[in-house]
Amino acid sequence: MDKKKLAKKIKLARIEKDLKQVELAELIESKQKSISCYENGIMVPSIETLLKLAEVLEKPLSYFLDELKSGLPK
Repeated sequence: MDKKKLAKKIKLARIEKDLKQVELAELIESKQKSISCYENGIMVPSIETLLKLAEVLEKPLSYFLDELKSGLPK
């Protein structure tokens, strides 16, 4: 899994929607600190959180999952 690429995608999608971290956190019922950790590659969001992010950021789930499955064993 490439956590750094996933982190960049989350941040880019948030910026494209013109949202601050705290605003995104509120929309997905999370905390700003969690968003920061996702965007800095410190934590990987759960699948439930990815679903919420995809919906709020208007991206297909595959936009985020492509980075997750790249690290799975073949």
